[in-house]
Amino acid sequence: MKFWQSLAFCELDQVVELAKFSEELGFYGVSFGDHLITTKTQVDEYLYTQNGQVFWHPETHWPDPWVIAAAIAQQTKNLQFLTTIYVLPMRDSFNAAKAISTAAYLSNNRIIMGVGIGWQKTEFDLTGHDFHTRGKRTDEQLEVMAKLMSGAMVEHHGAFHDFAPLQMSPGTTKPVPVFIGGDSDAAFRRAAQHDGWLGLRYTEEQLPAVLQKVQAAREEAGTQSKPFDVWTAVLQPQDGTFKRVEAMGVTMTNGANFMVDGKIVPSDIDFKKKRIEAFAKQFIHVS
Repeated sequence: MKFWQSLAFCELDQVVELAKFSEELGFYGVSFGDHLITTKTQVDEYLYTQNGQVFWHPETHWPDPWVIAAAIAQQTKNLQFLTTIYVLPMRDSFNAAKAISTAAYLSNNRIIMGVGIGWQKTEFDLTGHDFHTRGKRTDEQLEVMAKLMSGAMVEHHGAFHDFAPLQMSPGTTKPVPVFIGGDSDAAFRRAAQHDGWLGLRYTEEQLPAVLQKVQAAREEAGTQSKPFDVWTAVLQPQDGTFKRVEAMGVTMTNGANFMVDGKIVPSDIDFKKKRIEAFAKQFIHVS
């Protein structure tokens, strides 16, 4: 099992130190969330809580994940970087490809691009991207960005991108792996075409049914024999939990969280370090 420590919602001045601390404790990588803004009054329904409300505040930090990854890479040796998730269709493909390929280059290929189609229509309205075509655009964006990040002379003629031969330099020295987040049928189908799937938060008992859907999508796509990672957070893990979910097919999981009473609240770095260290002692450093 590869353990990741989420640095989503963390205060920006703590992120580099927490990443270095996580690497020292044996975490495989750190992950970052992604939003451009938080509205004063919530307009769009959040799909992943029972009441439809987000559990963070307008003051919660959401730094650019690729800038952060490139910065942390300069102070770590082997730590990997993952977005959980990057809302790709509220960006244009060229700027996204430039940012991601730069981070991959500066980190010596320690980047995994975790992508989702997003839920907050307000962000799409603000950036001038159509919310209702975001799924189809994501599919084409991933195709276009793989071309652009190769560093080769490329062209594309599709429904959302149409350009003559051009080159984006420098390219990456290896293709950037793509994981797809979400628990809809469309997300499972999209993930089956790429390198991995990003789950949400499940109990150990809920996982078999979800993983069956992932496997069915891969079989339908004819990609079940290709290497594929499954990342998901497991709710309330106990001793032995991660060995059991690994046997189910989960290859990556999340570490400690920093919520208090189900909410994100500002906290000092020592509070976060204690939670990370406690998780590592219980689950990573197990004989």
